[in-house]
Amino acid sequence: MDTLTQMLPFIALGALGVATLIVAAGSLSSARRSERLGEDRLELLREQAVRLELMREERQTLTEELGLERRERLQAQRRVEQLTREHPHLELERELQRVTEELELEREGRLHNHRERQRLAEELEEERFARSEEKREAQREVGRLQQEVRDMSAELEGLWEEWQRPSKNSKSLWGSLFGAKSR
Repeated sequence: MDTLTQMLPFIALGALGVATLIVAAGSLSSARRSERLGEDRLELLREQAVRLELMREERQTLTEELGLERRERLQAQRRVEQLTREHPHLELERELQRVTEELELEREGRLHNHRERQRLAEELEEERFARSEEKREAQREVGRLQQEVRDMSAELEGLWEEWQRPSKNSKSLWGSLFGAKSR
């Protein structure tokens, strides 16, 4: 029994060390998880930046195409007016038909581009929504992990205080450790 009494402080220190090691491992795991979430978020932001740049380029291209279409339409209208003045009875109907078909094709192209932009905008909105859900889930996980760390710290503090609290046998225990005689 005397040997057990002498070993008790070392056993308590060992248990405290193991508990500290468990908390440290949990904190390390939490930190790694947070790091992965941060890296995933950064990658997501990079992808969104690339998509945004592509959409800007597409917008610029569409703006240029629209300007070109406007100029072509004005030229076609001027040509029709010129033909009407020069040859009111010969080529007018055929040229009018051609211009009408060109304008219809242009309108269909713009409509297709508009639908494609709408589809891309909807996809982007869906991705934003999904990412906001992921962000909320990550925040809940971080909160849970922080609470877990606080609970473990409180538990360790309680164990530490309990271990440091003097007990009835503490004088004889410490006395036996330091060679004092117990009464």
